[in-house]
Amino acid sequence: MSNGLDAKQLYKSRIEAATEIWSKIMRNEVSTRNQLEELVYIVYKQKGIEPFRGLSKVRIYDKEIATIYIVGKYGLGIMDGELANALKGIFNVEIVCDDIYNFLKGRSFQLSNDNEIEQLKKMLDNEVLGPKIEERGFRLMRYIFTGTIMRFFPEDDLIGTYKALSTAFPDLATTFIRYIKFYVAFRVAEDIALGNIKKVEEKKIMKYAHCLRLNLTKCAPHDKLIREIALRVYRVPRKVLDRLFPNEDQRSFIPKAQ
Repeated sequence: MSNGLDAKQLYKSRIEAATEIWSKIMRNEVSTRNQLEELVYIVYKQKGIEPFRGLSKVRIYDKEIATIYIVGKYGLGIMDGELANALKGIFNVEIVCDDIYNFLKGRSFQLSNDNEIEQLKKMLDNEVLGPKIEERGFRLMRYIFTGTIMRFFPEDDLIGTYKALSTAFPDLATTFIRYIKFYVAFRVAEDIALGNIKKVEEKKIMKYAHCLRLNLTKCAPHDKLIREIALRVYRVPRKVLDRLFPNEDQRSFIPKAQ
């Protein structure tokens, strides 16, 4: 709760946990994805870390494996081709997401013709990401959200992914915007945790300022989601949240999608 903190410091313990998990992976103590999911659960509980909370708690530690992969590849720089091949059974979801991410990044997130749209659709046509295209899109956005919120990926990459998915699947654009709302909620919760938001009015302004900055409409999250993230993920004291969210139910709020 210090103004002197940088946002990256909010994730120091999470990165340390991921590094500890990688040490066990490199010692061949993890051979299946289920074992890795269980290890993430154990290490996070020991360190008092809450997974990045999506709009569902179903398989939340499986989704949190994205954090482990991203720290390994983009933080520690240890996911070279040979190691990636050896661990593809453990990180199957993340490797697919990373391939799609780099496909989009290589095109500056612009799908300029039908062939590129079809190529994206083909890459997403993978049941490892989920049974339906909506779930597959969410899983991809979850991966890129993780890299973005931890400052491994540029923010523009998350917005670019949303726009690319909306181009390929226009009927789902209003569905995929929910992940941008999720991201904005995290950014506001970060500011609360850092002590940068001290008044209700500042919280309201910041929520809509992020949408303006991202140049997107209808991306302002509900206060209940912001409060839950601040409380559970960033461990902001309840008395601080009660002051910033005077009209919200004091009980824990469990989001219901994503």
